[in-house]
Amino acid sequence: MSHSAAPKGRPLKTSVVVCTYNGQAYVAEQLNSLLAQSRTPDEIVIGDDASDDETWSLVCDFVARAEGRGITAIAFRNARRVGYVENFSRTLRSAVGDVIFLCDQDDVWHADKVAVMTASFEHDPALLFAHSDARLVDQGGGYLGHCLFYALEVTKRELDGIDSGGAFEVYLRRNLATGAASAFRRSLLTMAQPLPQEWVHDAWLVVVAAATGRVSIVADCLIDYRQHPKNQIGVARRSVKQRVSDLFRARNETITNTADRLGVLIARFEEVDASNEHIDSVRSMRDHLRRRLVIGTQSLWHRVPSVIQEWSTGRYTRFGTGIRSALRDLLRVG
Repeated sequence: MSHSAAPKGRPLKTSVVVCTYNGQAYVAEQLNSLLAQSRTPDEIVIGDDASDDETWSLVCDFVARAEGRGITAIAFRNARRVGYVENFSRTLRSAVGDVIFLCDQDDVWHADKVAVMTASFEHDPALLFAHSDARLVDQGGGYLGHCLFYALEVTKRELDGIDSGGAFEVYLRRNLATGAASAFRRSLLTMAQPLPQEWVHDAWLVVVAAATGRVSIVADCLIDYRQHPKNQIGVARRSVKQRVSDLFRARNETITNTADRLGVLIARFEEVDASNEHIDSVRSMRDHLRRRLVIGTQSLWHRVPSVIQEWSTGRYTRFGTGIRSALRDLLRVG
């Protein structure tokens, strides 16, 4: 599928979308890193969700400095707090660039981020969504010794699947794209908006993109991704003890929520006339999750044949982590 691109000979225009809320501790450093880009963005749109600290004052100061650098800078402040999803949607609708970058209020962009990622879109007209790795740093900006993909335990199987045209099922299985490290063509919004409340925005955007066009991973770390109590993903791989404990953890609530989200995705795909192949994949995963819900209510002795039967479908591997997912269903408490 082809996607809208800049007219031949014109560089792609870039927009950065920033959502803020009571971010006075870090927002100035993040915004300053946008001005330090080797290829400065053409537009920066900031939506503040009724902050009651100094965030709005810092944003207004930044807008004046950005405009002095020849950058189109737009900032608006909600009269009352509307929540992250709605604030993000409003801010996103104001961006007009060919390529839109998502930006958190508390990270720091490396100086080559816009240049590297925009070049990926300019060199590949079929590319719809790209995301990079990120350095994990502490509250003070100190390197924690790990990068994002390491912390997420991204596998070679997943990377190979994305590179070989199987990105949709990779991102359907789990989200690897962090919004703060992501960029996409504005044409994606035709299918992705309105953003559903049931989904985290980056997970929604990348799975819709993978169903519509090509998704690419930039292996370089292009941001410092700050870890603090309000934004904590975990910075180390799980220990053996944690992995064993995980096998027994209750999962029915998580599985139910995931199945409900897949229902939202199916409805959107049907609305926009997505391919039957992708709709069938989502339905198959939802059926798998519903079967797992039933298994979770059974006694151990009844679970064994049920898990064996579900294993025979191949869906534990296709939509989960294979034997580990099957073991969880045998051992979990609910």
